[in-house]
Amino acid sequence: MTALESHPLENVDFDLDQADVLAASAEEVHMPERLIAAPAAGVFHAAPPEVVTAEGEIVHAGQTVGSIEVTGGTVTVISAHTGFLMGLLALPGERVRAEQPLAWLRVVA
Repeated sequence: MTALESHPLENVDFDLDQADVLAASAEEVHMPERLIAAPAAGVFHAAPPEVVTAEGEIVHAGQTVGSIEVTGGTVTVISAHTGFLMGLLALPGERVRAEQPLAWLRVVA
């Protein structure tokens, strides 16, 4: 028998209730990581170490983690989540696009 002749799940007998349960559980994603995205396009500047904790320390929801230099001013980058700062994904002085990931956190449960 070749792969084209039969599929191993072809003969599985699920009733509708089992299929619903499997579909529902497949859609649940419990990922502890969250991204902090750029609110605008421009040049990224990380907040100083006194404001942003070192990698592995906690960043709180609402905490400033940097700024984006845009034409005519700056836009503050604020974390929407509380978690451990795992790292910056953009270098200070790097040109970034709107919604580009700048840092990632492992959220606190």
